[in-house]
Amino acid sequence: MSLYKNFGLTSIRTMVVEDFYKSITGFAPYKYQLKVADLLLSGKNVILTVPTGAGKTWASVLPFLYAQQAGKTDFPQKMIYSLPLRTLANSIYSDVTKVLNEKKIIGKSSIHTGEYKNDEHFETDIIFSTIDQTLSNFLCFPLSLSKRQANVNAGALVGSYLVFDEFHLLDPKLSMATTIGMLKTLKNLCRFCIMTATLSEEYINKLKEAVNAEVVSINDFPEDVAIIKSLKIPEGHNTKKSVIVKDETTNAQTILKQHKKKTIIICNRVEKAQKLYSDIVSLDLTGFENLSGLEKSNIICLHSRFFDEDRKQKEEELKRLFGSKNEKSAILISTQVIEAGMDISCDTIHVEISPINSFLQRAGRCARWEGEYGEIFVYDILEIEEREMLEIETDDEEEERQKKAINNKYLPYDPSLCKLTFEKLKAVSTLNKDISQKLVDEILTNQELSDFTLIRQGDFNRSKIQQSWETCEKNMYSQTIRDIQSIEVAIIDVTKEARGAFIPYKYQTIGLYKWSFIKWAKEILIENEDVIFKAESNKDSQFIDFDTLDNEGFALKPINDPYLLKNCYDTIFVDKSIFKYASGAGLELGAGTSCSPLKPYEIKEKETIEYRKDTFSQHNKAIINCYEQEFKPKLKFAFQQLDTYWGESIDWDKLIKAMICLHDYGKLNSAWQKPMRELQILKGNYEHGEVLAHSDFNELTDKEIEKQSGAKNKPPHAGAGAYAFIESAEAIIDSDDYEDLANSVSTAILKHHGVETETYADFEITQIHYKEIERLLGEIDVKATFPQKARGGNLKDYAPRNCQEWVIYFLLVRILRLCDQKATMNFEKYLKL
Repeated sequence: MSLYKNFGLTSIRTMVVEDFYKSITGFAPYKYQLKVADLLLSGKNVILTVPTGAGKTWASVLPFLYAQQAGKTDFPQKMIYSLPLRTLANSIYSDVTKVLNEKKIIGKSSIHTGEYKNDEHFETDIIFSTIDQTLSNFLCFPLSLSKRQANVNAGALVGSYLVFDEFHLLDPKLSMATTIGMLKTLKNLCRFCIMTATLSEEYINKLKEAVNAEVVSINDFPEDVAIIKSLKIPEGHNTKKSVIVKDETTNAQTILKQHKKKTIIICNRVEKAQKLYSDIVSLDLTGFENLSGLEKSNIICLHSRFFDEDRKQKEEELKRLFGSKNEKSAILISTQVIEAGMDISCDTIHVEISPINSFLQRAGRCARWEGEYGEIFVYDILEIEEREMLEIETDDEEEERQKKAINNKYLPYDPSLCKLTFEKLKAVSTLNKDISQKLVDEILTNQELSDFTLIRQGDFNRSKIQQSWETCEKNMYSQTIRDIQSIEVAIIDVTKEARGAFIPYKYQTIGLYKWSFIKWAKEILIENEDVIFKAESNKDSQFIDFDTLDNEGFALKPINDPYLLKNCYDTIFVDKSIFKYASGAGLELGAGTSCSPLKPYEIKEKETIEYRKDTFSQHNKAIINCYEQEFKPKLKFAFQQLDTYWGESIDWDKLIKAMICLHDYGKLNSAWQKPMRELQILKGNYEHGEVLAHSDFNELTDKEIEKQSGAKNKPPHAGAGAYAFIESAEAIIDSDDYEDLANSVSTAILKHHGVETETYADFEITQIHYKEIERLLGEIDVKATFPQKARGGNLKDYAPRNCQEWVIYFLLVRILRLCDQKATMNFEKYLKL
């Protein structure tokens, strides 16, 4: 018998999931949350649309946790939870992992936000990440890794459960389109949940068709609406939230007069937030009777222009003051950095007008909890003063667009949407879910459908996705994820810096809107020279190359033409005489005394390359055992789905083991074995007849014998295995389309040390050495004959050609590279298995 006939849950499953939910959160789940669990656990994907504060985070996380505890092999064993903002990722990671640690419910979790990367290869069970990190890894230009490792992490998304929170905050033409393109590419090889509170119903329907998902809407669960704390009308009131539209701009006096216990002010621009903060803390608060008990230390300013330590401290403080039933009086002045995902609440909120989706997110920080009543004051934006406008005489289309943007008083938002939202809100006196959805549909539908038409016409960036895979270049970031319009700024004392040996990445930085910085620079440089600098090196990239991060050779070069900054993406260094910083208000224009704090950064001494001897057979068996232990158990879902994805039945396990056995086929080359054998003999640890995979070697002590043996000039080996697989693929792959799959496997072998390998060297393998590969493949029942001699050549024509081939390659090369690395570092451990 079904307890919830309206959405088809069986009583057994409902009770099991419901009990599990209670055991984790301490609360009974809402029916919509059970619906989400039922769909996901039965093989569907979900688009979840519920208001802010309605429990959507746990609605998406609990099905994964339940599947893990129940041992469900038809559900992914890894969850990657992506958010559009670093602040949100930090907050939700902290909230969820706190509960998981208390309940001891699952293994390791990690966070990837750029500042944190304690699991650089996405190996933990639960990963919280910014959308930038998630997409850049899938697109093969991982922001936190070098190009050499560009293909390692894309395969982490294959076979994973992907959650996209606050989906409406993604850039429609960039990160949103790319995310949709990624999901269409992965198809059944992932399970996903997209969550949003403020997309129009028509857009949701378009998205549903595009990604083949089921929509779960709060509108279908009236029984939940009656009990969800963030929606429930408190006693003594006829509404949860009142809306008061003011035909004026924000000011400190008006805000303070309305203060009760908890007040939040959200401004569109950092400069306005800083001014309000300064005005409020400088006032004599004793003149306001309603402010008795308000300590100035409980007046907090939070925006994007703080250094890490101050920002983290402020986030903790506002959670303490606004994130619980704390009775202390408090005021928060902020920007959109807190408008989504932050579990905080107030009784009075003052907001500058923004588009309706942004407005509703801001309103979600008011009267968020049970029994609370809130008032929302909405203000117009002050006209930009002439001195704040950016004047650029240009014929460049991009520069003209940015000029209009910065001179838009509603920056960073679309003026027409702000004006329409302001007018529509004038007709509203209360706010609930129905009014909110009606406003969204009236204001956003046309714009969202127009955006969707454009991104669909661009096939959801899928050609750019493949271009990213092919090039692995980080300059694809601005075409697929985010339009880079910011400059990272560090404050330095120029008089104390050694310009010939400058280390740029040791300083903490603050991101500034590029064109605002250009406007300031134009004013600054009228009276000052040599106060704005770039760290110049021999690299030509807008991104850090993590392979050469610690190389010296940087020098400070002054920038005295403000328009040279328009093409800058590196960190800009400014003298402390032009920028001031305080922990209260953050970074501002004006002479100061503070410099940027240093990162927890040390110049790493170059790691010593060191290997221990293992034979060809030992090395490959260790890799296979590593795969069996570390990867295969977590790939049960992927293996179940692969045949459907590829279109026919393949013995994927055998194929992976054959790839492993052939990945070092080039090491059987006589020109490779001979110098390695000579080196090992010189080391005094060689047994006659051994076919080596690695020799005992320490680059600090063995350089001379490396030179003497000829090992320093041994030929590259990766390409030979790729060539051998291509030549014998028909015998290994039981499929009429073996050539297509061979592209994926051979490319994984070819690029198992780096993405730029495209060729194979001459090789000749003796019969004695060839018997090693025969024995290995015989143990996994693979019967094939491989070329023992070939002239070197290029393998470009055997690269993956379509999405299916690329995705299979990502899965295979991830397994090969990580298992190769682990088995090389600790082959004894894996040989014992």
